[in-house]
Amino acid sequence: MTRVPSAGGLGQKWASRAAIAGLSAALLSGAAVAQTVKSCPGLPGKYMVLERQNYALCAGAKSVNFDGITYATCAKLSGNSISEQHNYPFPSVNPQGNINTLNEGAPQAGGYVVSTYSPPAQATFAGGSLAVYTCDGGSYAQCDGGLCFSSTTGKSSPLWGAVANNEIVCSCPVSTSTVPFEVMGPAPCPRTAAAYDAVCGANVSAVNAGATIYIGAPPSYFENLAACIGQPVKLNRCARPPV
Repeated sequence: MTRVPSAGGLGQKWASRAAIAGLSAALLSGAAVAQTVKSCPGLPGKYMVLERQNYALCAGAKSVNFDGITYATCAKLSGNSISEQHNYPFPSVNPQGNINTLNEGAPQAGGYVVSTYSPPAQATFAGGSLAVYTCDGGSYAQCDGGLCFSSTTGKSSPLWGAVANNEIVCSCPVSTSTVPFEVMGPAPCPRTAAAYDAVCGANVSAVNAGATIYIGAPPSYFENLAACIGQPVKLNRCARPPV
């Protein structure tokens, strides 16, 4: 005997298929994915976990300073990352946008992508090419929320040199500080204090056009943000040589 599905069963099946088709179409059209705003232990303020988005990872990149803005050659990635909310316009009781609304649909819609953070793989294992430096003062590039331009991928410039097909150039302001901060710099670690201080930007500031400046943040940000995004890691670290 052949079993004939009930009208209700057919209706539910077609409704489910229609829902799946609608969801797929929404995702393909670049519809916004709901993002999580949360507090991160050990860090001030609120942060947004950005899921399933294109983003630029600048931690570990070198940047070159020009007229008070650095241009960093960063990795083009897709997946989950984290950032400050960067609500706009400011001030406003009910911001119209934030890092998520700025980044969604990019780079196809706007020719850009936004710099956010996830722990760089090369800083997470012994022998990797990146490590965290603790600096007592100096200058660093503050790349969180920096705009990166897809027209730079696969091109070259007298300022930043060649850019690979999996890289993108991001604009990041220079921050000069007399209080401790961290930068993500090269490994193996320097053997002299002078070389270590150079990574910390000890003798450069926003006025030094052409200076190489590394990407940095306040103390403990790199590891605390990694834990907050659900990717807890112990990052390689360099200690300043005595001489």
